[in-house]
Amino acid sequence: MKKNKTNKDKIEEEITKAEKAYNFQQGYKLLYVPWKTIETASIAFISLNPGKPPKEADLRVLSDERGNSYEVEKDVTESPLTDQFLKLAEFLKVKPIDILTGAMCPFRSGKWEDFTEEQKIVGFEIGKNFWLEVLKKDINLLITLGNQVTNELLPYLDAKLELSIDSGWGNVQLKRYATKDFDIVQLPHLSSFKIFSRKECGEPIKQIFDNL
Repeated sequence: MKKNKTNKDKIEEEITKAEKAYNFQQGYKLLYVPWKTIETASIAFISLNPGKPPKEADLRVLSDERGNSYEVEKDVTESPLTDQFLKLAEFLKVKPIDILTGAMCPFRSGKWEDFTEEQKIVGFEIGKNFWLEVLKKDINLLITLGNQVTNELLPYLDAKLELSIDSGWGNVQLKRYATKDFDIVQLPHLSSFKIFSRKECGEPIKQIFDNL
């Protein structure tokens, strides 16, 4: 059974208050899909935070009601993550719009290091509270990018590490965790490690997603 609808207005109010209080200057975006995807998706994908947007993009938007941002903006984006996400969706045989796609920290930045430590903590706290509530719904697979995102959630999920393997890209690992409600696959930051375009990563990718 689906849980109660997530309160969109309350979350946006929290984000806009934090934006002013902690001097976030490049806008925000929490979900890269329509808000209603929360109620229908079985796969969630969480990246670190929104990066540089396409020219003339709406810089302050809670969700993308046009569709999946990576798909909608593929011809105008400046994000190297776009192509990798679309290749991931193709690998999973799932339409991009059907994946609950978003960020752990909703605030935009050129790079993560541009934030102060206080801003990082505040952004993660907002995102963590949102995602922990959303993951109570009918999610059966969560895909995270990098240790920072995964480590924010693991203490609250009673997750068990099932598999950790070389990705085929240096010392970068692919990891799989199990919780009582869903599986977690941790991939590296796809904007830096384009594993879906690297032949040596093909078998590790198949292995980490095997039987999920």
